[in-house]
Amino acid sequence: MTTTPSRSSSHAHAAAHPPRPARSRRARSGYAVMLLGGLAGVVTASWQTLERIAWAADPDSLTVCEISAVVSCSSVFSHWQSSALGVPNSLVALPVFAMLATSGLAGVLGARFPDRYLRLLLGVTLGMTGFVVWYMQQSAFAIGVLCLFCLGCLVNIVVAGTGLTRVVAAEHALGRGRADRELGLLVASRSDLIAWAGVPLVVGAMLYVGLAG
Repeated sequence: MTTTPSRSSSHAHAAAHPPRPARSRRARSGYAVMLLGGLAGVVTASWQTLERIAWAADPDSLTVCEISAVVSCSSVFSHWQSSALGVPNSLVALPVFAMLATSGLAGVLGARFPDRYLRLLLGVTLGMTGFVVWYMQQSAFAIGVLCLFCLGCLVNIVVAGTGLTRVVAAEHALGRGRADRELGLLVASRSDLIAWAGVPLVVGAMLYVGLAG
């Protein structure tokens, strides 16, 4: 003889395991932007790594971005800032962009990540953004030469970071407290776009002051 679960037990199970709400359009578009920035970053960092390997084998070789005395990748490679963490900066950027690209792809395909993973990814992205801004400041005022690959990394991390910020807000990855509400307000007013767009503008101003003088 078989028994069927009671209506009350079914209701209790539904209450304990409520269905997750459908993903918002903002989250889906955010993941797509993450994927775009991450993929472009992987290409840029990989290309720079190959150029760095070729330069290490022959320091007299020229890279594809040898344009002038001010815009020259090979002139940057020899400075300590290009390996500030003990390895070439491109090898620091590559795994970060790979994380953003794979997470963006998974999100586009419908995957859902734990809130703590999205918070970790946001922290890594903000840290990478700060590192790139610092390097561009060093390029402008200490090295005196601009590397186009590094400029590309800056643009790509800003693009990916913009998408990730919108994902974190849409998925309420910061919880339901004050931080989540404030981030939601920033996104709703599009102030997050202004903040991210301000990063390359600040870097552009530093490069103009440091290299054009």
